[in-house]
Amino acid sequence: MKNLIKIYGKYVAVTWGIIFLLLLGNLGVLLYVTGESMILDETYLGGLSDVEDLLDWDWQGGGKLREGAEELLKERGYVFLFLLDEQGDVVFDWQYPADFSRHYTIGEIAAFSKWYLKDYPVKVYRSKYGLLVAGYEKNSIWKYTVEFSMAFMNRLGKYFYLGILINLLIILLVVGFLGYRFYLSLKPFTEGVKKLSQNRRVRLDEAGTMSGLAAQMNRTSDILEEQRRSLERKDRARAEWIAGVSHDIRTPLSLIMGYADQLENDGSLMGEEKKKAEIIRLQSVKIRQLIEDLNLVSRLDHEKEPLRIREFYPAALLRELVAEIYNEGYGEKHEITLSLAENFASLRMKGDEKLLARAVRNLIYNSIFHNARGCDIFVMGKLGEEGIWIAVRDTGCGIPQTVQKLLKEEGREKEEGNNEKKPHIMGLDIVRRITLAHGGDFEIEEEGHLAALKFPLSLLVADKPEA
Repeated sequence: MKNLIKIYGKYVAVTWGIIFLLLLGNLGVLLYVTGESMILDETYLGGLSDVEDLLDWDWQGGGKLREGAEELLKERGYVFLFLLDEQGDVVFDWQYPADFSRHYTIGEIAAFSKWYLKDYPVKVYRSKYGLLVAGYEKNSIWKYTVEFSMAFMNRLGKYFYLGILINLLIILLVVGFLGYRFYLSLKPFTEGVKKLSQNRRVRLDEAGTMSGLAAQMNRTSDILEEQRRSLERKDRARAEWIAGVSHDIRTPLSLIMGYADQLENDGSLMGEEKKKAEIIRLQSVKIRQLIEDLNLVSRLDHEKEPLRIREFYPAALLRELVAEIYNEGYGEKHEITLSLAENFASLRMKGDEKLLARAVRNLIYNSIFHNARGCDIFVMGKLGEEGIWIAVRDTGCGIPQTVQKLLKEEGREKEEGNNEKKPHIMGLDIVRRITLAHGGDFEIEEEGHLAALKFPLSLLVADKPEA
Protein backbone atom coordinates (compact mmCIF):
# COMPACT_ATOMS: atom_id res chain seq x y z
CA MET A 1 0.00 0.00 0.00
CA LYS A 2 2.86 2.39 0.80
CA ASN A 3 4.39 1.78 -2.62
CA LEU A 4 1.02 2.48 -4.26
CA ILE A 5 0.68 5.77 -2.38
CA LYS A 6 4.24 6.65 -3.44
CA ILE A 7 3.37 5.98 -7.09
CA TYR A 8 0.21 8.07 -6.73
CA GLY A 9 2.21 10.94 -5.20
CA LYS A 10 4.70 10.84 -8.07
CA TYR A 11 1.84 10.83 -10.56
CA VAL A 12 0.27 13.92 -8.97
CA ALA A 13 3.66 15.67 -8.79
CA VAL A 14 4.34 14.94 -12.47
CA THR A 15 0.86 16.19 -13.41
CA TRP A 16 1.39 19.45 -11.56
CA GLY A 17 4.80 19.78 -13.20
CA ILE A 18 3.22 19.34 -16.63
CA ILE A 19 0.58 21.96 -15.81
CA PHE A 20 3.25 24.40 -14.64
CA LEU A 21 5.31 23.85 -17.78
CA LEU A 22 2.15 24.28 -19.87
CA LEU A 23 1.34 27.61 -18.21
CA LEU A 24 4.94 28.70 -18.56
CA GLY A 25 4.87 27.74 -22.23
CA ASN A 26 1.62 29.66 -22.78
CA LEU A 27 3.14 32.73 -21.15
CA GLY A 28 6.18 32.41 -23.39
CA VAL A 29 4.03 32.10 -26.49
CA LEU A 30 1.97 35.10 -25.40
CA LEU A 31 5.07 37.22 -24.92
CA TYR A 32 6.48 36.05 -28.25
CA VAL A 33 3.24 36.79 -30.15
CA THR A 34 2.90 40.18 -28.48
CA GLY A 35 6.48 41.12 -29.23
CA GLU A 36 6.25 39.92 -32.82
CA SER A 37 2.99 41.81 -33.29
CA MET A 38 4.55 45.00 -31.97
CA ILE A 39 7.46 44.60 -34.37
CA LEU A 40 5.49 43.58 -37.46
CA ASP A 41 2.57 45.97 -36.90
CA GLU A 42 4.53 49.02 -35.75
CA THR A 43 3.19 50.92 -38.77
CA TYR A 44 -0.36 50.45 -37.52
CA LEU A 45 0.46 50.90 -33.84
CA GLY A 46 2.03 54.23 -34.55
CA GLY A 47 -0.18 57.32 -34.36
CA LEU A 48 -0.79 60.27 -36.76
CA SER A 49 0.73 62.94 -34.57
CA ASP A 50 3.85 63.16 -36.73
CA VAL A 51 1.96 62.87 -40.04
CA GLU A 52 0.88 66.50 -39.86
CA ASP A 53 4.57 67.41 -40.00
CA LEU A 54 4.62 65.96 -43.50
CA LEU A 55 2.35 68.77 -44.71
CA ASP A 56 3.40 72.16 -46.00
CA TRP A 57 0.38 74.29 -45.30
CA ASP A 58 -0.61 77.66 -46.64
CA TRP A 59 -3.72 79.01 -44.97
CA GLN A 60 -4.81 80.83 -48.09
CA GLY A 61 -3.73 78.33 -50.78
CA GLY A 62 -4.22 75.00 -48.99
CA GLY A 63 -1.52 72.40 -48.35
CA LYS A 64 0.73 69.87 -50.05
CA LEU A 65 2.99 66.99 -49.04
CA ARG A 66 6.61 67.65 -48.41
CA GLU A 67 9.30 65.88 -50.41
CA GLY A 68 9.61 62.20 -49.42
CA ALA A 69 6.36 62.24 -47.48
CA GLU A 70 4.55 60.03 -49.98
CA GLU A 71 7.15 57.24 -49.64
CA LEU A 72 6.92 57.45 -45.84
CA LEU A 73 3.12 57.18 -45.89
CA LYS A 74 3.31 54.09 -48.10
CA GLU A 75 5.90 52.53 -45.79
CA ARG A 76 3.45 52.93 -42.92
CA GLY A 77 0.75 51.16 -44.91
CA TYR A 78 -1.51 54.14 -45.62
CA VAL A 79 -3.41 54.05 -48.91
CA PHE A 80 -5.07 57.45 -48.64
CA LEU A 81 -4.97 60.61 -46.54
CA PHE A 82 -7.29 63.62 -46.29
CA LEU A 83 -7.94 66.61 -44.08
CA LEU A 84 -11.34 67.93 -42.92
CA ASP A 85 -12.05 71.45 -41.79
CA GLU A 86 -14.45 72.42 -39.03
CA GLN A 87 -17.43 72.29 -41.44
CA GLY A 88 -16.61 68.67 -42.46
CA ASP A 89 -15.34 69.55 -45.92
CA VAL A 90 -12.30 67.88 -47.44
CA VAL A 91 -9.67 70.60 -47.81
CA PHE A 92 -6.70 68.37 -48.65
CA ASP A 93 -6.34 64.79 -49.88
CA TRP A 94 -3.76 62.26 -51.08
CA GLN A 95 -4.78 59.25 -53.18
CA TYR A 96 -8.38 60.04 -52.22
CA PRO A 97 -10.78 57.29 -53.48
CA ALA A 98 -13.12 58.51 -56.20
CA ASP A 99 -16.26 57.15 -54.56
CA PHE A 100 -15.65 59.06 -51.32
CA SER A 101 -17.74 62.08 -50.43
CA ARG A 102 -16.19 65.56 -50.21
CA HIS A 103 -18.24 66.45 -47.18
CA TYR A 104 -18.97 64.54 -43.96
CA THR A 105 -21.49 65.22 -41.29
CA ILE A 106 -20.77 65.06 -37.59
CA GLY A 107 -22.50 61.64 -37.38
CA GLU A 108 -20.45 60.23 -40.27
CA ILE A 109 -17.24 61.49 -38.68
CA ALA A 110 -18.20 59.93 -35.34
CA ALA A 111 -19.01 56.65 -37.09
CA PHE A 112 -15.81 56.17 -39.06
CA SER A 113 -13.70 57.42 -36.16
CA LYS A 114 -14.75 54.26 -34.24
CA TRP A 115 -15.30 51.86 -37.08
CA TYR A 116 -14.62 51.93 -40.80
CA LEU A 117 -15.00 54.35 -43.69
CA LYS A 118 -16.59 52.34 -46.47
CA ASP A 119 -14.80 49.19 -45.19
CA TYR A 120 -11.48 51.00 -44.97
CA PRO A 121 -9.96 50.95 -41.47
CA VAL A 122 -8.96 54.55 -40.68
CA LYS A 123 -7.18 56.56 -38.02
CA VAL A 124 -8.24 60.02 -36.98
CA TYR A 125 -6.10 62.76 -35.50
CA ARG A 126 -7.02 66.32 -34.58
CA SER A 127 -4.15 68.36 -35.98
CA LYS A 128 -3.58 72.10 -36.03
CA TYR A 129 -4.80 72.16 -39.62
CA GLY A 130 -8.02 70.22 -39.02
CA LEU A 131 -9.16 66.64 -38.62
CA LEU A 132 -6.52 64.41 -40.24
CA VAL A 133 -7.82 61.04 -41.51
CA ALA A 134 -5.55 58.23 -42.81
CA GLY A 135 -6.81 54.92 -44.19
CA TYR A 136 -5.43 51.39 -44.70
CA GLU A 137 -6.25 48.64 -47.17
CA LYS A 138 -9.56 46.88 -46.73
CA ASN A 139 -9.44 43.80 -44.46
CA SER A 140 -5.99 44.75 -43.18
CA ILE A 141 -7.04 45.97 -39.70
CA TRP A 142 -9.60 44.52 -37.28
CA LYS A 143 -11.37 47.14 -35.18
CA TYR A 144 -13.77 46.57 -32.32
CA THR A 145 -14.80 48.92 -29.56
CA VAL A 146 -15.03 47.49 -26.04
CA GLU A 147 -16.53 49.43 -23.16
CA PHE A 148 -16.64 48.67 -19.44
CA SER A 149 -17.98 50.56 -16.48
CA MET A 150 -15.56 51.95 -13.92
CA ALA A 151 -17.23 49.79 -11.28
CA PHE A 152 -16.29 46.75 -13.36
CA MET A 153 -12.73 47.99 -13.86
CA ASN A 154 -12.41 48.60 -10.12
CA ARG A 155 -13.45 45.00 -9.48
CA LEU A 156 -11.27 43.63 -12.29
CA GLY A 157 -8.43 42.66 -9.92
CA LYS A 158 -10.80 40.69 -7.72
CA TYR A 159 -12.23 38.95 -10.77
CA PHE A 160 -8.71 38.12 -11.89
CA TYR A 161 -7.78 36.46 -8.59
CA LEU A 162 -11.16 34.70 -8.48
CA GLY A 163 -10.56 33.34 -11.98
CA ILE A 164 -7.12 32.06 -10.99
CA LEU A 165 -8.58 30.41 -7.88
CA ILE A 166 -11.36 28.73 -9.87
CA ASN A 167 -8.85 27.51 -12.46
CA LEU A 168 -6.56 26.10 -9.77
CA LEU A 169 -9.54 24.40 -8.10
CA ILE A 170 -10.60 22.85 -11.41
CA ILE A 171 -7.03 21.70 -12.07
CA LEU A 172 -6.84 20.25 -8.55
CA LEU A 173 -10.09 18.36 -8.98
CA VAL A 174 -9.05 17.05 -12.40
CA VAL A 175 -5.63 15.99 -11.14
CA GLY A 176 -7.17 14.37 -8.06
CA PHE A 177 -9.79 12.55 -10.12
CA LEU A 178 -7.27 11.29 -12.67
CA GLY A 179 -4.87 10.34 -9.87
CA TYR A 180 -7.59 8.46 -8.02
CA ARG A 181 -8.52 6.56 -11.17
CA PHE A 182 -4.86 5.76 -11.68
CA TYR A 183 -4.69 4.62 -8.05
CA LEU A 184 -7.70 2.32 -8.52
CA SER A 185 -6.22 0.87 -11.71
CA LEU A 186 -2.92 0.08 -9.94
CA LYS A 187 -4.38 -1.23 -6.68
CA PRO A 188 -5.23 -4.72 -8.04
CA PHE A 189 -1.67 -5.06 -9.34
CA THR A 190 -0.10 -4.23 -5.97
CA GLU A 191 -2.37 -6.77 -4.31
CA GLY A 192 -1.52 -9.25 -7.07
CA VAL A 193 2.23 -8.77 -6.57
CA LYS A 194 1.73 -9.26 -2.82
CA LYS A 195 -0.11 -12.53 -3.46
CA LEU A 196 2.61 -13.70 -5.84
CA SER A 197 5.24 -13.00 -3.16
CA GLN A 198 3.16 -15.16 -0.79
CA ASN A 199 3.02 -17.98 -3.36
CA ARG A 200 -0.73 -17.47 -3.85
CA ARG A 201 -2.57 -17.58 -7.14
CA VAL A 202 -3.59 -14.29 -8.80
CA ARG A 203 -6.56 -13.68 -11.08
CA LEU A 204 -7.03 -10.09 -12.29
CA ASP A 205 -9.79 -8.65 -14.45
CA GLU A 206 -8.41 -8.35 -17.99
CA ALA A 207 -10.33 -5.19 -18.93
CA GLY A 208 -9.59 -1.49 -19.26
CA THR A 209 -6.35 0.28 -20.06
CA MET A 210 -4.35 -2.16 -17.90
CA SER A 211 -5.76 -5.26 -19.61
CA GLY A 212 -2.44 -6.20 -21.21
CA LEU A 213 -0.55 -5.98 -17.93
CA ALA A 214 -3.32 -7.87 -16.12
CA ALA A 215 -3.16 -10.66 -18.70
CA GLN A 216 0.61 -10.95 -18.31
CA MET A 217 0.31 -11.11 -14.51
CA ASN A 218 -2.38 -13.79 -14.79
CA ARG A 219 -0.17 -15.85 -17.09
CA THR A 220 2.77 -15.39 -14.72
CA SER A 221 0.58 -16.56 -11.84
CA ASP A 222 -0.49 -19.65 -13.83
CA ILE A 223 3.14 -20.49 -14.62
CA LEU A 224 4.19 -20.10 -10.98
CA GLU A 225 1.19 -22.16 -9.83
CA GLU A 226 2.10 -24.96 -12.22
CA GLN A 227 5.73 -24.82 -11.07
CA ARG A 228 4.60 -24.94 -7.43
CA ARG A 229 2.43 -27.98 -8.08
CA SER A 230 5.26 -29.65 -9.98
CA LEU A 231 7.64 -29.02 -7.08
CA GLU A 232 5.08 -30.36 -4.63
CA ARG A 233 4.70 -33.53 -6.71
CA LYS A 234 8.48 -33.94 -6.87
CA ASP A 235 8.87 -33.29 -3.13
CA ARG A 236 6.09 -35.72 -2.33
CA ALA A 237 7.63 -38.37 -4.57
CA ARG A 238 11.03 -37.77 -2.98
CA ALA A 239 9.60 -38.02 0.54
CA GLU A 240 7.76 -41.23 -0.35
CA TRP A 241 10.91 -42.67 -1.93
CA ILE A 242 13.01 -41.78 1.12
CA ALA A 243 10.44 -43.31 3.45
CA GLY A 244 10.25 -46.48 1.34
CA VAL A 245 14.01 -46.91 1.05
CA SER A 246 14.48 -46.26 4.77
CA HIS A 247 11.87 -48.89 5.59
CA ASP A 248 13.46 -51.44 3.25
CA ILE A 249 16.97 -50.80 4.64
CA ARG A 250 15.98 -50.99 8.31
CA THR A 251 15.58 -54.78 8.50
CA PRO A 252 18.82 -55.82 6.68
CA LEU A 253 20.74 -53.13 8.54
CA SER A 254 19.50 -54.47 11.88
CA LEU A 255 20.67 -57.96 10.88
CA ILE A 256 24.09 -56.62 9.87
CA MET A 257 24.47 -54.79 13.19
CA GLY A 258 23.30 -57.85 15.17
CA TYR A 259 25.65 -60.27 13.43
CA ALA A 260 28.53 -57.78 13.67
CA ASP A 261 27.94 -57.45 17.42
CA GLN A 262 27.90 -61.28 17.78
CA LEU A 263 31.14 -61.62 15.84
CA GLU A 264 32.76 -58.82 17.85
CA ASN A 265 31.92 -60.65 21.10
CA ASP A 266 32.77 -64.14 19.81
CA GLY A 267 35.72 -65.46 21.81
CA SER A 268 36.83 -67.82 19.05
CA LEU A 269 37.72 -64.99 16.68
CA MET A 270 41.18 -63.53 16.46
CA GLY A 271 41.93 -59.85 17.14
CA GLU A 272 41.94 -58.83 13.49
CA GLU A 273 38.55 -60.44 12.81
CA LYS A 274 37.10 -58.80 15.91
CA LYS A 275 38.46 -55.44 14.71
CA LYS A 276 36.72 -55.89 11.34
CA ALA A 277 33.48 -56.85 13.09
CA GLU A 278 33.77 -53.71 15.24
CA ILE A 279 34.28 -51.55 12.15
CA ILE A 280 31.23 -53.14 10.49
CA ARG A 281 29.12 -52.47 13.58
CA LEU A 282 30.29 -48.86 13.94
CA GLN A 283 29.80 -48.07 10.26
CA SER A 284 26.34 -49.66 10.43
CA VAL A 285 25.52 -47.33 13.31
CA LYS A 286 26.68 -44.44 11.16
CA ILE A 287 24.49 -45.61 8.26
CA ARG A 288 21.52 -45.90 10.61
CA GLN A 289 22.18 -42.38 11.87
CA LEU A 290 22.32 -41.03 8.31
CA ILE A 291 19.06 -42.76 7.39
CA GLU A 292 17.34 -41.34 10.46
CA ASP A 293 18.70 -37.89 9.66
CA LEU A 294 17.48 -38.19 6.07
CA ASN A 295 13.99 -39.13 7.25
CA LEU A 296 13.94 -36.30 9.76
CA VAL A 297 15.05 -33.72 7.17
CA SER A 298 12.31 -34.92 4.82
CA ARG A 299 9.68 -34.60 7.56
CA LEU A 300 10.94 -31.16 8.61
CA ASP A 301 10.91 -29.96 4.98
CA HIS A 302 7.28 -31.01 4.59
CA GLU A 303 6.28 -29.86 8.08
CA LYS A 304 5.34 -33.41 9.03
CA GLU A 305 7.34 -33.26 12.25
CA PRO A 306 5.31 -31.05 14.63
CA LEU A 307 6.90 -30.24 17.97
CA ARG A 308 5.64 -32.45 20.77
CA ILE A 309 6.06 -29.97 23.59
CA ARG A 310 6.24 -31.34 27.11
CA GLU A 311 8.15 -30.69 30.31
CA PHE A 312 11.42 -32.54 30.94
CA TYR A 313 14.75 -32.27 32.74
CA PRO A 314 17.51 -31.47 30.25
CA ALA A 315 20.20 -32.65 32.71
CA ALA A 316 18.66 -36.13 32.79
CA LEU A 317 18.42 -36.10 29.01
CA LEU A 318 22.14 -35.38 28.64
CA ARG A 319 23.07 -38.11 31.14
CA GLU A 320 21.02 -40.69 29.21
CA LEU A 321 22.59 -39.65 25.89
CA VAL A 322 26.15 -39.96 27.17
CA ALA A 323 25.37 -43.36 28.69
CA GLU A 324 23.79 -44.64 25.47
CA ILE A 325 26.75 -43.58 23.37
CA TYR A 326 29.17 -45.23 25.81
CA ASN A 327 27.11 -48.42 25.61
CA GLU A 328 27.49 -48.34 21.82
CA GLY A 329 31.22 -48.81 22.31
CA TYR A 330 32.59 -45.37 21.54
CA GLY A 331 34.34 -44.95 24.90
CA GLU A 332 37.64 -46.57 23.97
CA LYS A 333 39.03 -43.82 21.71
CA HIS A 334 36.70 -40.98 22.68
CA GLU A 335 36.55 -39.82 26.27
CA ILE A 336 33.10 -38.27 26.79
CA THR A 337 32.77 -36.02 29.83
CA LEU A 338 29.49 -34.62 31.13
CA SER A 339 29.84 -31.19 32.75
CA LEU A 340 26.66 -29.63 34.19
CA ALA A 341 26.43 -26.41 36.20
CA GLU A 342 24.70 -26.52 39.59
CA ASN A 343 21.85 -24.32 38.41
CA PHE A 344 21.29 -26.68 35.44
CA ALA A 345 20.84 -29.98 37.27
CA SER A 346 17.38 -29.24 38.69
CA LEU A 347 15.80 -27.00 36.06
CA ARG A 348 12.89 -28.07 33.88
CA MET A 349 12.17 -26.78 30.41
CA LYS A 350 9.49 -27.08 27.76
CA GLY A 351 10.27 -28.58 24.38
CA ASP A 352 10.31 -31.65 22.17
CA GLU A 353 12.55 -33.94 24.20
CA LYS A 354 12.98 -36.43 21.36
CA LEU A 355 14.10 -33.82 18.83
CA LEU A 356 16.42 -32.09 21.29
CA ALA A 357 17.97 -35.48 22.11
CA ARG A 358 18.51 -35.99 18.38
CA ALA A 359 20.21 -32.58 18.10
CA VAL A 360 22.67 -33.25 20.95
CA ARG A 361 23.30 -36.82 19.73
CA ASN A 362 24.14 -35.46 16.26
CA LEU A 363 26.71 -33.09 17.77
CA ILE A 364 28.36 -35.92 19.74
CA TYR A 365 28.36 -38.23 16.70
CA ASN A 366 29.81 -35.42 14.60
CA SER A 367 32.79 -35.20 16.96
CA ILE A 368 33.16 -39.01 16.99
CA PHE A 369 32.86 -39.69 13.25
CA HIS A 370 35.19 -36.85 12.21
CA ASN A 371 37.87 -37.77 14.74
CA ALA A 372 38.40 -41.47 14.06
CA ARG A 373 41.70 -41.55 15.94
CA GLY A 374 40.01 -40.32 19.06
CA CYS A 375 39.54 -37.10 21.01
CA ASP A 376 38.07 -35.75 24.22
CA ILE A 377 34.40 -34.72 24.06
CA PHE A 378 32.71 -32.50 26.64
CA VAL A 379 28.92 -32.30 26.92
CA MET A 380 27.96 -29.18 28.90
CA GLY A 381 24.87 -27.50 30.22
CA LYS A 382 24.22 -24.35 32.22
CA LEU A 383 21.67 -21.62 32.87
CA GLY A 384 22.74 -18.04 32.28
CA GLU A 385 21.11 -14.64 32.31
CA GLU A 386 20.46 -14.88 28.56
CA GLY A 387 18.94 -18.37 28.58
CA ILE A 388 19.54 -22.12 28.62
CA TRP A 389 22.89 -23.20 27.18
CA ILE A 390 23.72 -26.73 25.97
CA ALA A 391 27.00 -27.31 24.15
CA VAL A 392 29.37 -29.99 22.86
CA ARG A 393 33.11 -29.28 22.71
CA ASP A 394 35.87 -31.55 21.37
CA THR A 395 39.64 -31.49 21.17
CA GLY A 396 39.68 -32.86 17.63
CA CYS A 397 39.75 -31.20 14.23
CA GLY A 398 36.68 -29.03 14.83
CA ILE A 399 33.99 -28.01 12.36
CA PRO A 400 35.59 -26.56 9.16
CA GLN A 401 34.95 -22.98 8.10
CA THR A 402 33.33 -24.16 4.86
CA VAL A 403 30.71 -26.09 6.83
CA GLN A 404 30.10 -23.10 9.09
CA LYS A 405 29.51 -20.85 6.08
CA LEU A 406 27.04 -23.32 4.59
CA LEU A 407 25.18 -23.48 7.87
CA LYS A 408 24.94 -19.69 7.85
CA GLU A 409 23.62 -19.89 4.28
CA GLU A 410 26.76 -18.24 2.94
CA GLY A 411 28.58 -19.53 -0.07
CA ARG A 412 25.75 -21.97 -0.96
CA GLU A 413 25.89 -21.07 -4.63
CA LYS A 414 29.00 -22.05 -6.54
CA GLU A 415 30.72 -19.76 -8.97
CA GLU A 416 30.26 -20.75 -12.57
CA GLY A 417 32.71 -23.45 -13.50
CA ASN A 418 33.50 -24.29 -9.88
CA ASN A 419 33.08 -28.08 -9.49
CA GLU A 420 34.24 -28.18 -5.90
CA LYS A 421 32.24 -30.72 -3.92
CA LYS A 422 30.17 -29.38 -1.05
CA PRO A 423 30.88 -30.82 2.41
CA HIS A 424 28.25 -32.96 4.11
CA ILE A 425 26.22 -30.83 6.56
CA MET A 426 22.93 -32.72 6.95
CA GLY A 427 23.52 -33.73 10.58
CA LEU A 428 24.48 -30.23 11.68
CA ASP A 429 21.69 -28.70 9.62
CA ILE A 430 19.20 -30.83 11.55
CA VAL A 431 20.67 -29.47 14.78
CA ARG A 432 20.21 -25.93 13.50
CA ARG A 433 16.60 -26.56 12.40
CA ILE A 434 15.59 -28.17 15.69
CA THR A 435 17.13 -25.29 17.65
CA LEU A 436 15.37 -22.66 15.53
CA ALA A 437 12.07 -24.54 15.85
CA HIS A 438 12.35 -24.05 19.64
CA GLY A 439 13.05 -20.32 19.23
CA GLY A 440 16.75 -20.71 20.01
CA ASP A 441 20.05 -20.03 18.26
CA PHE A 442 22.68 -22.48 17.03
CA GLU A 443 26.21 -21.09 17.20
CA ILE A 444 29.65 -22.51 16.45
CA GLU A 445 32.49 -20.98 18.47
CA GLU A 446 36.15 -21.52 19.41
CA GLU A 447 37.22 -22.00 15.77
CA GLY A 448 34.76 -24.84 15.24
CA HIS A 449 35.57 -26.81 18.42
CA LEU A 450 32.39 -25.81 20.29
CA ALA A 451 28.80 -26.11 19.05
CA ALA A 452 26.19 -24.49 21.33
CA LEU A 453 22.40 -24.61 21.51
CA LYS A 454 21.00 -21.45 23.12
CA PHE A 455 17.35 -21.42 24.18
CA PRO A 456 15.32 -18.49 25.56
CA LEU A 457 14.33 -18.25 29.22
CA SER A 458 10.68 -18.51 28.17
CA LEU A 459 11.19 -22.31 27.86
CA LEU A 460 11.82 -22.61 31.61
CA VAL A 461 9.01 -24.22 33.54
CA ALA A 462 9.85 -23.24 37.11
CA ASP A 463 11.26 -19.98 38.40
CA LYS A 464 14.74 -19.31 37.15
CA PRO A 465 17.37 -20.56 39.67
CA GLU A 466 20.12 -18.19 40.65
CA ALA A 467 22.80 -17.98 37.99
